[in-house]
Amino acid sequence: MARKGRKKWNGLPLWSIPCLLMAGVLLAIDHFGGSEDLNAILKSIAGNSDFVQAALASEIGALGWESVSEHNPNPVSVEEVVSAEALPDNMTDSESSCDTDATGTLVSESLFALPDNVQKAVDTSNAPTTTADGAAIKELTVTGKSGDYPGQDGVYISNMSGLSYDLAGMLADPLKITKNATVNEPTVMVLHTHASEAYVDQSGGRSEDPAHNVVYIGDVLTEVLEQQGIGVVHCREIIDAPSYNQSYNRAMDIIEEQMEETPSIKVIIDLHRDSMITSSGMEYKVVSEIDGQTCAQLMFVMGTNAGGLTHPNWKSNLNFAVNLQKSILEDYPTLMRPVNLRKQRFNEQATTGSMILECGTSANTIEEAEVSIRAFGKKLAEYLS
Repeated sequence: MARKGRKKWNGLPLWSIPCLLMAGVLLAIDHFGGSEDLNAILKSIAGNSDFVQAALASEIGALGWESVSEHNPNPVSVEEVVSAEALPDNMTDSESSCDTDATGTLVSESLFALPDNVQKAVDTSNAPTTTADGAAIKELTVTGKSGDYPGQDGVYISNMSGLSYDLAGMLADPLKITKNATVNEPTVMVLHTHASEAYVDQSGGRSEDPAHNVVYIGDVLTEVLEQQGIGVVHCREIIDAPSYNQSYNRAMDIIEEQMEETPSIKVIIDLHRDSMITSSGMEYKVVSEIDGQTCAQLMFVMGTNAGGLTHPNWKSNLNFAVNLQKSILEDYPTLMRPVNLRKQRFNEQATTGSMILECGTSANTIEEAEVSIRAFGKKLAEYLS
């Protein structure tokens, strides 16, 4: 499915000048009969990873971005001991860039019957102390109350975008989004750009089995919202398999197709799980507590236009997220980590109610994630009502 009108001309960027000069040289070689030489040059360029990565970085506005063929985050080079407030900024595998060139379209799912395993029992009392791969696990609770996060009314923001915003103004004038009249008019879409993200019981924190990854958490969220009379479309496609590259492009194709089929959608939740791994291999789980049960902390990742891609309504998206977060914290004071504001847009230009929701880390259990998402679903339903 072709996508139109996504990019806006903002003049000729400086990085494009050497590209244009190179294009002129290549055309001259071809014009004077040097086709074999031209093919050799092009082959050499295509095989140069630094050149390709630089070209991609210039497109997305994120210099230093590296493309990967599969998602297998390497340990980061940080000290073993870090402060609780600094850790999330330094050690997160939330994707640092958005794909921009879609290569194909996946068919999205429409309204579906909940799978039988959605009623899975929740028990977080015997959480493991090591991952499935044997790495040590430490617990961490990040609220933003200490550290350098700016905030108000308990809502804190980790601003990695370089852009300014008026948090006080947003909290004083919340963006209103209300649910549709019936469940047959879906209000919410849930999908998973990185659906293979899983939890501590899965080796490497990855699984393509929907019963063991974030798709299951999406099933639970769908159930909770529908029980509150909110129509939901849940795309259970494993979008990041077999290839992790271009996941966000494939997700955008799915979103656009679904919105053509069900234009009533107002809120789009891209449900992920985060990861925190030290240089020694230790992993951190982010935890809160609800009714005596340990649960996984949640985090909104909000996009902007700072990376150069069109996203005119990013402040409206942020308004919705910070006010929803304020509502959640009134009942669950430690459930939410600071809002993570980024340069990339993460497909959130689709609706003003679009967001990434990180549910725990790879060191949390799927049961801990389930406790959290049930609480989140309850509060989201209240907020939309």
